[in-house]
This record gives sequence, C-alpha cells and structure tokens, in this order.
Amino acid sequence: MSYLVLARKWRPQTFEDLIGQEPIARILKNAVSQNKVAHAYIFSGPRGVGKTTTARILAKALNCLSGPTPEPCGKCRTCLAVADGSSIDVSEIDGASNTGVDNIRDLRERVRYAPSGGKYKVYIIDEAHMLSTSAFNALLKTLEEPPPHVIFVLATTDPKKIPSTVLSRCQHLPFRRISGQKIKERLKFISGEDGIKATDSALEMIARAADGSMRDSLTILDQIASFSEDITESEIKDLLGITDIETLARLTTAVIEGDGKDIITIIAGLANSGTDLKAFTKDLLQFVRNLLITKIAGETEGIIDLSEQESNAIDTLKNKANEEHLAVLLSELIKAEPGIRSAFYPRIALEMSLIRLSMLSRLKSVNEALRIIGGNQPASGSPEPKTQAAKPKKQESVSDKGEGQKTAIIEKAPVRSLADSPILEIWDSAVKKIDETNHPLASKLEEGVVSFNDAGINIVFNGGLSVHAESVKENLPLIKKLIHDLSGRNIAVQIETAKQKSVSKKDLKEDALNNPIVKEALELFEGRIVDVIPLNNKSGGDNV
Repeated sequence: MSYLVLARKWRPQTFEDLIGQEPIARILKNAVSQNKVAHAYIFSGPRGVGKTTTARILAKALNCLSGPTPEPCGKCRTCLAVADGSSIDVSEIDGASNTGVDNIRDLRERVRYAPSGGKYKVYIIDEAHMLSTSAFNALLKTLEEPPPHVIFVLATTDPKKIPSTVLSRCQHLPFRRISGQKIKERLKFISGEDGIKATDSALEMIARAADGSMRDSLTILDQIASFSEDITESEIKDLLGITDIETLARLTTAVIEGDGKDIITIIAGLANSGTDLKAFTKDLLQFVRNLLITKIAGETEGIIDLSEQESNAIDTLKNKANEEHLAVLLSELIKAEPGIRSAFYPRIALEMSLIRLSMLSRLKSVNEALRIIGGNQPASGSPEPKTQAAKPKKQESVSDKGEGQKTAIIEKAPVRSLADSPILEIWDSAVKKIDETNHPLASKLEEGVVSFNDAGINIVFNGGLSVHAESVKENLPLIKKLIHDLSGRNIAVQIETAKQKSVSKKDLKEDALNNPIVKEALELFEGRIVDVIPLNNKSGGDNV
C-alpha cells in the first residue's frame, strides 16, 4: 500500500477526536442524540480546522447501523464506507468545479431518491462560496425544504460570499483557528505514536508556522520527518525559514533601544540564512503585538496564546519600553508591513522601516516636549543637573540690620529640600503643598500663566481670569514663605493681570509648523497637522 500522509492517517473519526472545535462538536452531538438535526448547515472557518472532517463525522453519526448516534462505531459497513469515501449516500461535491446552474439542477434531481444503504443522504459541498449566483438561486427551494431524508452541509472559507438568502435557510456553525498549544499537544501525541523524534521547541515552531491549521501542522511535520529522523529547532529554521523567538526578541530590543547597528546586523544574518523576510515581518509584528498586550493586561491567559519560550522572552522585554512607545511601534509596523510584502527589495524596505522606528527612542514624552517648547529646559532635553540638597538644620542668611552681619537661623526641616533645584520644580512643589491645605487658592494659581526669569516668578491672569488676582495677592506672603521654606532662598513672586490676546488658529498652526520638535515628528512619521488646540501653558511658552 502507498504511504498515507499524517493529515489523512490521523484525520478525526469521531466528535471526541476533533481538536479545538469542542463547542461545535457538542452542538452536533446534542442535535443527533435529541433527534434535532437541521436540514442544512454552513460550516465556515479557515483552512485545515476540520470543516469537511466534521461533516463526514456527522454523516457517520446519522447513518451508523447502531444510530443515529452521537458516537458512531466506526466499524460497521456504513461507517467504513463514509471513512474511505465510497458511500453512495454521502456525496462530496467540489463547489469550485461545479459552479454552474446545470450542476445544481442535477443535484435537485438526485435528492428525490431515497438512500440506498443508510438512513440519510448527506450532501457535502466544499468551497460553497465558489458557486455562481444562478446556482445558489437554483438551490434555494431545495435547500429550504429538502426531502426528510436529505441533509446539506456547505463548507466554506469565505462565508461573506454566501448570499444572505442561503445563510437564512441554514444553521451557521463558525469554526475557529486552533490554538498553538492544542496543536503542539496533538503533534506530540502523533509523534509519539508514529515514532517521530521531535523536541518541544521544534513542535512549538511547527505549531506557530501552521497559523491555527491542524492540517498544515501535520503536513509540515510530515515534511520535516522525511528530512530528518531527529527534528530540532535549527532544522525547522533551515528548512522552512521560520524565525526563532530569540531572534525576534533581539531585534525588538534593538528597535526599542534605538540600536541601528544591531538592527542591520540581525537583518543581514536573516538574509544570509535565506529567511523569508516578508514572513519574518509578520512574525515580528505578532511578537510586538503580544509584547504590548502583555504589558497592558499583565496576565495573558485566555487572551493570547504564548509558548513558554515566547513568554520568557516577553517577560524580559516588557520593562524596556512603556505602553505608548510599544503602541506607536506596533501601529507603524502594521503600516509598514504591506510595503515590505510588496517591495522589490524587501530587505532594504525592512531595514529602513526598523531604523526609522528605532528613532522613536530619541523622542520626548509630551510633558518633556511642552517644557522644552516653553524654554524651561535645555534644547537637548537633558534635565538640569541636580546637586545634593542643602541641609535644613542651619542656614546662614544676611539680616536686615546690616549688610555684613550674619545671623544663624534655625528653621523647620521641610519634607524635601529643593535648595539647588530648578525654579520650576520649586514652584510645582509649592503649588502641591498649597493644594493640601488650601485647594481653592491652588486652583486659582493653576489658572494663571506662570513664567520664570532671573527676577523670580511672574504669574499673569489673562482676560476673565483676572478676578483671581486680588485673592492671590492677599495670600502672597503665605506663598513666598512656603517657597522660602522649600528652597531655602528668597524668590520674588509677582502677580499681574493682562488683557488676553485673541490668537487665530491659523497663527497657532503656523507657530506649530515652525516648532523644531513638531517638524521632527512630522518628518519622522510623514504626518500632517489636522488641528491646533490652544493650551493654558503654565510654563509661559508658546500657546500651542
């Protein structure tokens, strides 16, 4: 006898054997046991997940000599005939080859005749979405009211192409992709039964390459088993061009940390080993997506399907970037993937895309950007150097009695000494302290436009907000004392009112376009400014 491939040899023969489709198996078993089998079903789902196999099992359950039964014996003549495809009462029709209305007319003629050996005639139409519109119309009446001994099963990978008139006449059972863990467990069982030696990591790679299809995974296993007696991870990488998790993790780390040299080195290694860079891009996209989901959700059980190796790699990586960084990274990868897939030189397209994404590490957060725009930090974005906080126990100060006379002042130690801190940090701390005891005053201070210079702190209340100026002036001694307690130095605080200038959106947009940080962001992401919203900038910078 000729060799029987694993996908056919290990094809499920009962509802219990179906992997990953337990809800559908339960529905059909209950329908058979309660004698509530519908006259027509639509089985939809991706390739290789068990649609036609389930239809055959249903045919065996209905025509078994001891049935109808949810557990067909698999040994009687009708079960054996269905299994080997020789049953007269079970007809499998290729929808792609029988698309015309004449084929459906012939089918309508045949359904009138009673089954010859079993209790039901079962018609399985594969790739049903390939039928023409006229063929579907010719089938409608028969599909809605077939003879009592006829069951229709329409299997399709594209249910959207099935007319709604047909969908409304059938029970629709959607098949889902099989999880990688279940595929791995099934492959491990089959490997043990067939004497195939394969490591766990190799089976994980096969399950990942199968993309939820049990048939694809068995075909790959069959192919690898012919190539080597002992299946290892490296052999699968060499034969199928699949990328291991370690390489994906290394490249993701290089992109997050902005290491362009490492990015180019890793991609060169992949190209030299013959890796399909288009398929690799999809793997990278999926890995970054899993990293982001893990970062957001924490516990991923029931959300995403991760192997042990991938889970360990993600645990190591998830603290290297924040959620915002990973979200932008994933979004840009999704946009870049179609271009890489269709590029004449996918290597160059992938290199440029990842190098551009690695520049995200140089961008500033929104808060940092606003401070830079306001001129409160150096243009480089590096924070002002912080020196050791002054000891709060004793401090020398020039008294009012004489210029040269010095008096030791004993003061209460504040919660945090900000003696050598930037004036912006001192002001923020002061407002927070005020908010703890006098929330209305703190709210009024936050309404003002605050600017800092050598003379001290200047607070301007514009337009209608000028009503707060008098109240703030009354509490000015308290504000000055608190700033002195926090910083250990006298800082002048001035309160002013000003008529608010009306700035048009056109002017604001012009200011934004001239801002160097906005320019860099627009060039990096090839973006454009959709709208400009005025902000009440407390730092006294540009109001955009």
